[in-house]
Amino acid sequence: MRFIHTHTNAKRCLCAIGLLLCVHVLSHAQQFSVLRFRALPNDISAYIQPEKDLNDEACALIKVVCDRDFVFSTPLGIVKRKNDVGEVWLYVPKGTKLITIKHPQWGVLRDYAFPKPLESRLTYELELTVPPRNLDTNKPLPPIKDSAIAVPVTRDDPPAPQARALRLKRPKERASYLIMADASVHRKEFAGGLRMGWMRRHGVYVHLSSNFRNGPRTIGECDEDGMPTGSDTPPYYTGKTENSRHAFLAGGVHRIAGEFRLYEGVGYGNRTVAWETNDGRYLRNKDYSAKGISAEAGGIWIHGNWAVSAGVCTIKGTYWEFNIGFGIRL
Repeated sequence: MRFIHTHTNAKRCLCAIGLLLCVHVLSHAQQFSVLRFRALPNDISAYIQPEKDLNDEACALIKVVCDRDFVFSTPLGIVKRKNDVGEVWLYVPKGTKLITIKHPQWGVLRDYAFPKPLESRLTYELELTVPPRNLDTNKPLPPIKDSAIAVPVTRDDPPAPQARALRLKRPKERASYLIMADASVHRKEFAGGLRMGWMRRHGVYVHLSSNFRNGPRTIGECDEDGMPTGSDTPPYYTGKTENSRHAFLAGGVHRIAGEFRLYEGVGYGNRTVAWETNDGRYLRNKDYSAKGISAEAGGIWIHGNWAVSAGVCTIKGTYWEFNIGFGIRL
């Protein structure tokens, strides 16, 4: 009889322990869910208050309707969190597909999947349902069965039609002006210049370049060997040469990534090289001289208000020079 009584008590203890474990698990189970997720194409918060990720790409913005005790994480990270009135703003990298939501009392919703990867500069709304609170104790009330609350959206539901309703245009960047002094180098020849531009994401500029010399008056032409045009007898040369170089170009400048920009331009250029003969007159060396269409291309890097540039310039593809510059952005 004693054995039967002991066995019965042991069964009762095991049942009590099991009941306590169930209560503990249920008390820590997830007590919130996603009520609705949708795009807000008419909300321009992500445009007028942009945040950029490590790749210098504008983030997507998720406005989560919840209290501030919730904690969020994504596989790509959270770039910035902002606690606003009645909601939390999350700036997440472009292409984010999953989000994990945690609460210290109501549990964890892990890897909630968005209908499609989030887009840069677009605003979304994520609305959560939470257990109703007792106004006297500020503690969650027991779940209400058969409530009129809408059924939460599952990750298999089709995306809300608003997500494709409207695509906003890229906002205009702040206009700025560019003023740069530059130097052109060809072997031992140097020329100075001034570049002035107006920019947003794309812009325009003009470029003036010269060695500030006017070539001497020439009486004819010669080739690179010194043979005059139309003559079989070369003159004697003193070895003195004179050269002049002038160019005017205009073109476009474009921001590619961050503060790095590319520029390209076309215009007119003239380079004259003259050789002096023993009688004090000059012949224009046609093989070393060039005039006509001029073109240039290069890059500009801006740090703060300072700018540096590097590029190349040519006249008719026969004369080439390297160009470097330094200036400011206003």
